[in-house]
Amino acid sequence: MIRSDTGGSGRCAPPRQTLNNDDSCLAYTLAAMCDLLSEIGISTTRGIVGSQYLLGLGTPLSTQQQLLVLLKRSLKRAESLKLTRLMAFNRLALAKFDLKHVKRPLLSFGPNASTKLRTNPTHVCKELRLSSYLLSEFGADGLSLPNDTGVFSSAWLKNLQKSITSPTSLNTNRPNDYDTFHFTSQPNPIPGSVLQLAGSSYLLKAASWELYGSASLVRANALIHVSCFADAASLSELSLAYVKLIQHLAVYKGYKEAFAALKLAEEKFLSVSKSRIQLLKFQLLHEHALHRGQLKLAQQICDELGALAASTTGVDMELKTEASLRHARTLLAANQFSQAAAVAHSLFCTCYKFNIHIENAIILLLLAEIHKKSGDAIRGLPYALASLSFCQAFNLDLLEASANLMIAELWLSLGSSHAKRASNLVHRTLPMILGHGGLELRARANIVLVKCYLYDPGFTVSEDPDVVLDPLRQATEDLQVLEYHGMAAEAFYLMAIIYNMLGRLQDREAAAASFKKHTIALENPANETDPFAYAS
Repeated sequence: MIRSDTGGSGRCAPPRQTLNNDDSCLAYTLAAMCDLLSEIGISTTRGIVGSQYLLGLGTPLSTQQQLLVLLKRSLKRAESLKLTRLMAFNRLALAKFDLKHVKRPLLSFGPNASTKLRTNPTHVCKELRLSSYLLSEFGADGLSLPNDTGVFSSAWLKNLQKSITSPTSLNTNRPNDYDTFHFTSQPNPIPGSVLQLAGSSYLLKAASWELYGSASLVRANALIHVSCFADAASLSELSLAYVKLIQHLAVYKGYKEAFAALKLAEEKFLSVSKSRIQLLKFQLLHEHALHRGQLKLAQQICDELGALAASTTGVDMELKTEASLRHARTLLAANQFSQAAAVAHSLFCTCYKFNIHIENAIILLLLAEIHKKSGDAIRGLPYALASLSFCQAFNLDLLEASANLMIAELWLSLGSSHAKRASNLVHRTLPMILGHGGLELRARANIVLVKCYLYDPGFTVSEDPDVVLDPLRQATEDLQVLEYHGMAAEAFYLMAIIYNMLGRLQDREAAAASFKKHTIALENPANETDPFAYAS
């Protein structure tokens, strides 16, 4: 699973408006403190913003709670002073908070006090809608076009069409319409600080829909940011938009196209230290190495990821989590089950300590997979069910579909008597997976679906062979695009068994030959002379 950054506003400093008095200075100071706290993240703020009791609430507050209180105070003061741009900035910051943190009551009375451990991406969209009036009310600053009747918007669209169809911007060698890196930004009379805020809202929308699992809306919002707000965006924001588009390519089109786009992005963000592009490069290389069975390369990439993170406790926690999670996956691919479980369990404790709950859903699913592959389905079920509970609480729809698939696989591991239960789970999950899942998730769902039919004592292959052969054909096509040798070998193995049941010996031999090819490729992976060479 390729992780993505959910940050949307980056280091977008609070925009200044002309209102020089003590109240406005205080409002901007509060916004700056919020921006600083959001970057510090999990680590303690003692000695930075004072005591943990600094807000006068009588109880110690976590960094996240301090940030939420300051954000709301800054927003309230900006609204009272009618600081339009600062109001939009605070709305974006609140949307980012809703996206990244679990909301809890600031005060709790007694052991029975309710604690709402739930995030909701719709809260993000609500905050973004409330901030969107920044552009519509831009005339309050006296900077809008006089008597604007829509002429500017029409001209902008015409210029965009010209830029796309002009010979200089047209690339006839583009394999598909996913190449978004040839758009040019349009001239705009609106100040850059306002455009940057508007562009940030699209990045937050992309991150929000990413949680929900809507791939098309993630791509659409990232495309809007790259094509319309590139000139006003910071390097951090622009690199994040590129990351989301390249991730989309990797998941839905395969690594070849993703690596081609990554080369363009690396050239563009060459000067950015520890950029998201560099992190994405390691993520893609690690996934590709695991799929091809290059475990030494995968472990080397894990070490590089660990080196990127700061050694200070609480700093770069997301990057440290990413490195540990990939280390556990590498150990799992090497069949070192006990070591992989130990790393995953330690990581779960760390994430729980620092309230990184969305990552905990992923880690629990990994623990379930470790127990499944080690042959202990009984112990894997509680982890999968716990992951499912996290996904439902945090509205992680696509990850919830993965958890349901894992539960179905675990039921099948317990015997054919559970085939019907597993089949019901898969069929309930298929609409989400086929509608929004990537190549790997769709292929896995198709394989599990076929297993459900084969495990069912009441199913006869000869009566309806296409119901099992069609999903396997689709799975093998998707997996060969990804060069996922292990899962492709499993799909061809099932296909050979089905052809043998049908008496189609020639087809059986062809499927068996493909199974052997992928098995050999997995056991004897190609050597990389350059460990960070791009996939050919």
